Amino acid sequence: MCDSTAVDKAIMAPNVKKTAKNKPIPDDYFVMGESAEQILRKLNKKIKKDYQDVGKNFAKEARKAAKGKRNQKFYGKPTKEETNKLLDEGIDLFAVPDYKDN
Repeated sequence: MCDSTAVDKAIMAPNVKKTAKNKPIPDDYFVMGESAEQILRKLNKKIKKDYQDVGKNFAKEARKAAKGKRNQKFYGKPTKEETNKLLDEGIDLFAVPDYKDN
């Protein structure tokens, strides 16, 4: 084979995109849906009761908090771009799902 000049074409597996069935299950832990809904309701109620809503000023306030110039008891809605910038700056964030009662 090493001295051969013959070339054969072999059948190759194409780059097949994985379907949802083949997606790996996240390493996160799971709880039952009804329990999760109760937890999210309580978490949202607690945040909205005890934390200051800074709305669109979240990024500005997060930078202040990271520098120790204000407390961390606030929430708001930064843009995706602002969120990425904050994370790039090393500011630790946690996205809380907004759970609304039906």
